[in-house]
Amino acid sequence: MNICLIEDDPIMGEALAERIALEGFACRWARTGAEAEALGPGDAFDAFVSDIRLPDVGGPALFARLQPRFPGRPWIFITGYGTTAQRDAMLAAGAADFFTKPLDIDRLIRRLRAFGTSGALPPRADAGECPLGVSAEIKRLHALALRLGTHWDTVLVTGESGAGKEELARCLHITTLGAGAPFVAVNAASLPESLIEAELFGYERGAFTGAQRMHRGKFEQAHGGTLFLDEIGDMPALLQARLLRVLQDRTVTRLGGEAAIKLDVRVILATHKRLNDEVRAGHFREDLYYRVNVVHLHVPPLRERPEDVPWLAHRFVAEWNRTHPAAPRELAADGESVLLQQRWPGNVRELRNAIERACLLSRERRIESALLASEDGVAPLPGAAAAPATQVVRLEEFLREQERDYIQRALAHHGWQITATADALGISRKSLWERMKRLAIE
Repeated sequence: MNICLIEDDPIMGEALAERIALEGFACRWARTGAEAEALGPGDAFDAFVSDIRLPDVGGPALFARLQPRFPGRPWIFITGYGTTAQRDAMLAAGAADFFTKPLDIDRLIRRLRAFGTSGALPPRADAGECPLGVSAEIKRLHALALRLGTHWDTVLVTGESGAGKEELARCLHITTLGAGAPFVAVNAASLPESLIEAELFGYERGAFTGAQRMHRGKFEQAHGGTLFLDEIGDMPALLQARLLRVLQDRTVTRLGGEAAIKLDVRVILATHKRLNDEVRAGHFREDLYYRVNVVHLHVPPLRERPEDVPWLAHRFVAEWNRTHPAAPRELAADGESVLLQQRWPGNVRELRNAIERACLLSRERRIESALLASEDGVAPLPGAAAAPATQVVRLEEFLREQERDYIQRALAHHGWQITATADALGISRKSLWERMKRLAIE
């Protein structure tokens, strides 16, 4: 791996260059911005480490000049005069990381090793950093989550399917309890109605036919940590009543048991539905709604935060490179613009799938831009041009055909797997089955 070090301080520069070389990296030391700008595209650098203050140019300005010549290469900035605002500005501009002096060289080396041979921006997974993006709305959301500190016990997270609700939940969990505490995630909509109570609350041996041993439920498994309960809007009414009792008392009684087990668990509940509308429709308990809606974090869809698309794309390419070191990939120069032209109805999940597909199909290290076009993100409405302008059909019939065609295409895209298709559409398995039956989809 080839590192470009840009540092004017002779003592620090020499120490850094020697340490980087001792760690097995190739290192080119530039002492001024002009010396760094003399580098050409033939200098195959995998990453840049640069001081913010150089004698002839500022680090941000140098970054802006060199980035087009070395697209996708991660930059780490170091400074003895850093501020939070400066750090946020540089990360938002595309920097991979920001270190302040006195420099933690061991951490810097670990950061460089994390880049591998990808030459693309890796995810920043430190506890104090947001895993969702760099847009202003995401930063505001992340700051709000950090502000909760350790004083919360129940949080409601809403947003469209695939927008990043679980990522936000994990971020909140790590910030509050650390990565060592248990984090248990369960999707309420994916569990059969007959099993969900046993899975959540556990059961004693002999509680029902087939219960041959005691089973600790998800709440118990999350003791001392966090339970992430997704799609609570699809919970059956009887289960909602029991969930309310557990949230109020922080105790759970296994099926077939009598003893109340005290819980030390934080609960993050998530849904893609508008729970206040579900309450008015009689589908969700009003008392449970008020109990879970103490702190409400809403994750906006990806189409409302386009600044996050390139950042996430580089992150997913870096993930590919870490798991497929023999076939590294990087985005082409116009790759970001292709991604930004799309709607991403499946949000971050769809973007991740598109990047993985492009990495798989690309014949070269640099991903061809044509491979980045989402199958759903730029497609016209199904059947929109099928009927001539003079032909008019009833609106209900037209909408029914569009829904039927869209669901059939989604099913085919996911290999006719009900759970995967329902997740992608943002509905429950039960709702998908009902729609298939109504629309005569076999």
